[in-house]
Amino acid sequence: MHSMPTQYSKPPRAHSIQACWQHLVNVLTSAGIDCAQQEAAIILQRVTGQSPTEFYTNLQRTVLPAETLQIEAILVRRLRHEPLQYILGSAQFYGREFYVDSTVLIPRPESELLIDVARDLLPALPGNGASQWFADIGTGSGSIAVTFACEFPQCRILALDNSRPALQVARRNVARHNVGDRVHLLQGDLLSAMGEEVSIIASNLPYVRTSDIANLSPEVSRFEPHQALDGGADGLEAIFRLCRQAPQVLQPGGWLLLEVGDDQAEVVSASLMREHVWESLSTFADLRSVPRVVAGRLAQQNSA
Repeated sequence: MHSMPTQYSKPPRAHSIQACWQHLVNVLTSAGIDCAQQEAAIILQRVTGQSPTEFYTNLQRTVLPAETLQIEAILVRRLRHEPLQYILGSAQFYGREFYVDSTVLIPRPESELLIDVARDLLPALPGNGASQWFADIGTGSGSIAVTFACEFPQCRILALDNSRPALQVARRNVARHNVGDRVHLLQGDLLSAMGEEVSIIASNLPYVRTSDIANLSPEVSRFEPHQALDGGADGLEAIFRLCRQAPQVLQPGGWLLLEVGDDQAEVVSASLMREHVWESLSTFADLRSVPRVVAGRLAQQNSA
């Protein structure tokens, strides 16, 4: 049995959801956990089996003893900074719920920009209808590939990852969202397993500098898989390899969409420009106004 962290105090028994919620907020806040109010609500909704609407309309309901025990078990793990998404086996992405565990990165809101950019490009892509293939490189949980399939039902998606455990997670999410007829999971290093030409290559590859990983929040540095974070000395090792390989499998006129780190967009754009096979190079900012996605269109006549 794990010992309780020193800052832990048990939630009040036979108290209302509202009182328990305030207690959880206080405990999480004192442990230095961000978004304590939101996380406390998520914990209580999960434990009590309520939707958000039900939760907010039943704040005076008494928390049952069995529910209190579940809350305590969750807190033991969360106060050690294990991400709540891993504890609950659930993460939100583009308005959908995805299964996650410690073999995959937790989907980030920043990555939703890849979906938005692809949507804007869709009318001008080479091919049409069911002939359009997208590739999600480094699919991890499959959140991007599955979202592509849900949002763009006319397209088919190749989802590639080098990690077999990650692909097992992605397979669960493909089945959960009933897109197994259009999402094809492949194991391999970057584009090595691909046999199709595609209209879009989208990727959220590792882009954290090796030396920076230890300085990330404990939720990330201690619990998320380092192989999905570590982009090498400059953070761009895998991204640059993908840039070199992409012209071999992109249809002329197809697009490469790269999620990059906070200070990497300019360097990646300049690298693509030097290759002389890319046109319409653009960057797109996330909700924090950080250039987050670099996009380039493969020229109709290229020398790759």
